[in-house]
Amino acid sequence: MSHSEDLILSFVALAICGGLVALGFRQNFKEKTEFRSVRPPWMIIALAAISVGFMIVVHIANLFGLETGRR
Repeated sequence: MSHSEDLILSFVALAICGGLVALGFRQNFKEKTEFRSVRPPWMIIALAAISVGFMIVVHIANLFGLETGRR
């Protein structure tokens, strides 16, 4: 995979994570009018998307040459 393809895929994945965060917070804090027994845990989904998004940001920084490790 070339450098530009990796950057494009990383930015697409970051956009997907951003969308999941927005959807998760919106669904978690909206007024609950229906009482279903099975509801997805939207806050956990949003927090997981935030953590994956942070890892993608670090990956993008590494692709641009910024050293983020201990070496």
